[in-house]
Amino acid sequence: MRKVPKTLTFRLTLSYASAFLLSAIASLGVLYFSINSILSNRMDEDLEEDIVEYRDLYQSEGKERVLKELEREATSSDQGKMFIRLMTDTGQPIFASDLSDWDGLNTDQRYVQDVMGAKAGHRIDTLELPDQEYPARVAYGLIGPDLILHIGESQEETEEIMDVLLLVFAGMFCIAIPIASGIGWVIARKAVAGIEEVSHAAVDIEKGQLDRRVTITNQGEEVQKLVDTFNAMAERIRTLISEMREMTDNIAHDLRSPLSRIRAISEQALSSANSEEDYHSAASDTLQECDRLLHLINTTLDVAEAEAGVMQTDQEPVNLSTLIEDARDLFEPAAEEKGIELTCKLDSDCRIQGNRQMLQRMIANLLDNALKYTPSHGNISIGLVGRQHALRVTVTDTGIGIQPADQRRVFDRFFRCDHSRAQEGCGLGLSFARAVACAHGGDITLVSEPPQGSTFIINLPRLASHS
Repeated sequence: MRKVPKTLTFRLTLSYASAFLLSAIASLGVLYFSINSILSNRMDEDLEEDIVEYRDLYQSEGKERVLKELEREATSSDQGKMFIRLMTDTGQPIFASDLSDWDGLNTDQRYVQDVMGAKAGHRIDTLELPDQEYPARVAYGLIGPDLILHIGESQEETEEIMDVLLLVFAGMFCIAIPIASGIGWVIARKAVAGIEEVSHAAVDIEKGQLDRRVTITNQGEEVQKLVDTFNAMAERIRTLISEMREMTDNIAHDLRSPLSRIRAISEQALSSANSEEDYHSAASDTLQECDRLLHLINTTLDVAEAEAGVMQTDQEPVNLSTLIEDARDLFEPAAEEKGIELTCKLDSDCRIQGNRQMLQRMIANLLDNALKYTPSHGNISIGLVGRQHALRVTVTDTGIGIQPADQRRVFDRFFRCDHSRAQEGCGLGLSFARAVACAHGGDITLVSEPPQGSTFIINLPRLASHS
């Protein structure tokens, strides 16, 4: 049983929830500090406005009017949250509100000197007093000749607002955790649904259900590509196993016939042979059947070696024109015997670097196949065309053709279009021909339209010195 933390679903859920929560923390953090900055700036603006108002009042109505306004402001304000002081440039107090809640409040001469040196303007800073629970924003401003206004306001309201906001954000975060996890789980389950279906299908195929396929849709391009690839692979496996089973049956059939004949010959020799001539005949027949078996086995090995790329080719320049003419001369008597016209149209001096014996067997197998399936009074033509870097050999017959369902398998080992296997042969001729062509850097293709016959096309690389 898998541990939950190791599942892809859990990891995707954790990743999504973590990303969501980190984004939420970052966003709420930016919002928190932005609000705090806005509130602090607004408080500073209020202090600046007070200094400007008192400066204008002093310039328009004089010092006495300023003192009256300061007294009114001091009595109407919460003394625990705000203080007002008017002093000379030497720090001598002229007016001060109730400072009983502001123990430890002193005049900072640095700011006084800054304000006096500037002859106008103000200075603002944060002040923390031992007896005050909350810090305060304080301002020094020059409102008249040698008159300094010192005002301050507690940040209690700002801090309380920020504390409430922090609690709200914490609550939102606690609510967001299960929501983000739930959304992440749904997204993760949807993302891995296709992968799990592929996994289940693979298990079913491993158990022998070779027709099992994945049929999900709308799971995204990546998952759909995985599903399509898996289905193609599963179909290929099913096809290969089916062909392997069929090939095994064909091998068993091809081996059974000569072995059965050998057994029958041996039994007949043991039971009814009365002379040396009878034993000699039985031995001769047995040798013929053994030769058939050896030919089958050797051809199978040759095909396997060629397909594996380990065929011993003994490369030499070979003139395909001459080789095909020799093959025509060899098969012409058999063609005449069946009433088949065998013709050649060959370009001259078409050479290839290859193994003469293997190339002869390749051409011979194609001609033998054409003769085997072409009826009397038919035609077989061999063509050879030399191009700049390639040679093209064609073997065309007017036989029965090959059905579309069989065309893709004609080059498989032990495959025969004659499924009854009544026709002579073992189904290795075309396999060997293609293996030889591939071993020489070429290939064979088939064009067939039943019942009009077939054309086998061989493409081979031309020898460079004769390109």
